[in-house]
Amino acid sequence: MYVGIDLAAKEENETGICILDGDIEVQLVFKNHEIIKSVKKASVAAIDAPLTESEEAFRPAERELMSNFGPMLPLNTPGMKTLSKRAKRIKKALEGKCEIIETYPRAVEEILDVEKERGDFESQHEFDAYLCALTAQSYSDGNYKKYGQEPENIILPSRS
Repeated sequence: MYVGIDLAAKEENETGICILDGDIEVQLVFKNHEIIKSVKKASVAAIDAPLTESEEAFRPAERELMSNFGPMLPLNTPGMKTLSKRAKRIKKALEGKCEIIETYPRAVEEILDVEKERGDFESQHEFDAYLCALTAQSYSDGNYKKYGQEPENIILPSRS
């Protein structure tokens, strides 16, 4: 089972979850415990959120990505710092239960040439979670590219 998480910075905002387990199941959740419950049976979960913090606007991984996929939000803004802290708490809660990787849905969308069709997903959060889940599956299959260096990796599916 693979899970994609389009994480909101705060628990009062919607987080998209996509579970790939033969079928595609999407849902919107709010609280950390809801995310953890959805993810804990996964072998790999891919999250759209920085798993490391930075005082710099961009880590080497973002710089690499931007050279191929265009601009990204800087990490040193208050909102991105809040998002990163939440992502790290969720990752820590899931240690030993499943592998958590960081991804970037806008690049995944381009690499896999996937477009959101009207009616496929009710929200952008669900669609982004789906793209994250596809990345988790590609990672598990060994069909991925790693940007940056440990521990600041961003994983994307391979173009091949």
